[in-house]
Amino acid sequence: MSSELPLVSVCTITYNHERYIAQAIEGVINQKCNFRFEMVIGEDGSKDKTRAIIEEYAAKYPDIIVPLFAEKNQGAKANATNSLMNCRGKYIAFLEGDDYWTDPTKLQRQFDFLEANPDYIMCFTRVAVIDENGDPATDPYPEFTREDFSFDDIVRAEKCFIPTPTMFFRNILPRPLPEFYVNAMSGDIAMHLLLSDKGKLKCLPGKTGIYREHPGGITKTEKAKKESYRELFKLYAKVNEYFDFRHDKVIRERLLQMSKIKLIFGSKDLKGLEKLKYVRQNASDYFKYADRRNIKEMVYYATLLFFPSLLKLKK
Repeated sequence: MSSELPLVSVCTITYNHERYIAQAIEGVINQKCNFRFEMVIGEDGSKDKTRAIIEEYAAKYPDIIVPLFAEKNQGAKANATNSLMNCRGKYIAFLEGDDYWTDPTKLQRQFDFLEANPDYIMCFTRVAVIDENGDPATDPYPEFTREDFSFDDIVRAEKCFIPTPTMFFRNILPRPLPEFYVNAMSGDIAMHLLLSDKGKLKCLPGKTGIYREHPGGITKTEKAKKESYRELFKLYAKVNEYFDFRHDKVIRERLLQMSKIKLIFGSKDLKGLEKLKYVRQNASDYFKYADRRNIKEMVYYATLLFFPSLLKLKK
């Protein structure tokens, strides 16, 4: 392995990806760059042949592939944290083991952009989306018509809009990583918040990679969606504290909006005393983030929660 430090570290986490990992690695080693880069691969104790495939590539490309093998499964977040902390580059690019890059100029273009634009902390692109069999799938990322984004945009977004396999950012990560990232259910959004506090985000033109959409994933069930929403609510509150309330206004606005949705969405399948108990437990968030008591709004939500038929009659 070369003693020269890489300028870019590609951070890859993988687990049981024997069908996909070779394609992910090939997309990295085929990058055409005028700088040195490495691919840090956190292999999380796979039960299939993922490790063996990585070992073959590491033997063939020792100056690029940096394998991190776990003897037992740590879980995706612990694996990601460990892999990130082993990235030595001035910049970090993300690529999970079941995704891959299709543009051999991806790293060079993103590197050139951040080198020329010090006020930006990260750049990304769009992706093509396929299912686990390689067939075209519905793009889970929302469409947008602009290129520049900020911390406020991350907070206000209804869903994650930055494709993970295209993220490229300055390696300014604190050591250790903050607790809100380490414990977050959505590591992507936590990382976007951590980075966007330090600078602007740019969406570069074109599609540079493939995102593989897996049906039946952990966030597909109704129960998981509710849990994910609750965890996202906690994440924003912790982020607000971490940044010493520098972003208090936009985060409070978001938490107020989420508290209303949480009341309605979380209680929609509950009845009677069970519903009343849920509302009592969760109404405190609404009162905490509402800057003033809006009696008209409170009456509306109380009616929506417990007497929705009255609203239908009013219409």
